[in-house]
Amino acid sequence: MKLVVLVLCVASCAEVQTVPAAPACAASTLEIRGNRIWVDREGTGHLTVVFEAGFGNDSSVWATIAPRIRARGASTFIYDRAGMGKSTIDTSAPYSFANDVAILRTALERCRITGPVVMVGHSYGGAMSLLAATEDPQIEGIVLVDSMVPLAWSQDELAKNMKVMRAQYAEIREKAPALAKVAIPWAEALPVTVKQLDALVLPDRLPVIDIVAEKGQDTPESAQLWRDAHQRFTANHPRRESIFATGSSHKVMVDKPDLVVDAIAKMIATVGP
Repeated sequence: MKLVVLVLCVASCAEVQTVPAAPACAASTLEIRGNRIWVDREGTGHLTVVFEAGFGNDSSVWATIAPRIRARGASTFIYDRAGMGKSTIDTSAPYSFANDVAILRTALERCRITGPVVMVGHSYGGAMSLLAATEDPQIEGIVLVDSMVPLAWSQDELAKNMKVMRAQYAEIREKAPALAKVAIPWAEALPVTVKQLDALVLPDRLPVIDIVAEKGQDTPESAQLWRDAHQRFTANHPRRESIFATGSSHKVMVDKPDLVVDAIAKMIATVGP
């Protein structure tokens, strides 16, 4: 599946300057768990749309989307995960899916974002959004953008991806040592991440819009497995809606920004002002 392209993943991580009030979270850096995390909260709306980038990307992937959401009356929160973009990472702590989500939740708390929150997650960021929603009742809606979802990775598919990623480690360490600090631990943690994702139980009340890209995977076989998983995820769930992004690559927010904006706007209307 798409996440095997390990050389495209990661940057560096961040720490947090303790922020006394939410306005200070405009283009700020927070120290969180030894990382320096760059955050940016903008807008004055009661509802906050929180954007979570896919693995290997930083908050810049939302640069054209977030302003359009603020224009619709919502506040927005973007940030760079530890090791990405303007954030730096403390490599002394083992990488984990749960720790990534804990850093996000700490950032929201320090920026005094109290809800309602709509999460927008691309790829791995969608998986993070799902885990966060099982822990945080102020998350009242999710928009997934060609996201990892439960049961998307069979053991065979996971083994194939691990083999491809591990074959890239030496080259990444040589050519992109900063990237290697995040990419390799992330890859090695993937079997545990997938197991945790597969075990998630979302609240029945939670509305989800699930955008699936037509051309998001590298092979027809992987594409079919991906679509089947998303179909299972939304089928027979009255509060889950599937949207097919015709002609789009994995980065739907780049190829089909209007579709993503419209889905977010629909979720905002569902959750309420």
